[in-house]
Amino acid sequence: MVALAATNSATPSLQAALIRNRLEVARREAQQADSTVRDLRAQVQAAENESENRQDNVRKLTDQSRQSDPTYRSPIQTSTADVPVKTQEFLFGLYQATSAKRQADGNGLKSDPTAAPVRNTQGQATGRIVNISA
Repeated sequence: MVALAATNSATPSLQAALIRNRLEVARREAQQADSTVRDLRAQVQAAENESENRQDNVRKLTDQSRQSDPTYRSPIQTSTADVPVKTQEFLFGLYQATSAKRQADGNGLKSDPTAAPVRNTQGQATGRIVNISA
């Protein structure tokens, strides 16, 4: 019986072979899962990078549109007049010089007393036509 026991322990049992086989399958599955995790992490990183790039692009375009839109201009920026300052000063001086004559004459525009009154859409008289040729 001793000889028989020695031969049994020298050859691996069927149960031990099955356990080793299951262990190898589990190792392969774990390696495949690790590989899948690495791939998914790389995809997440790429998606985050793309998202950051697009958000930067949105910020840049928003800033550009705010700079070109007068609604968002800062109050520090002053608008320049279409008429130069010297021209404005000249016209103001001319206005002041002629204002005394205008006040003495009264209204510079002469109304035409024979003209029919101007009526609005409801038939109400709103004024008279002014003769601007005089």
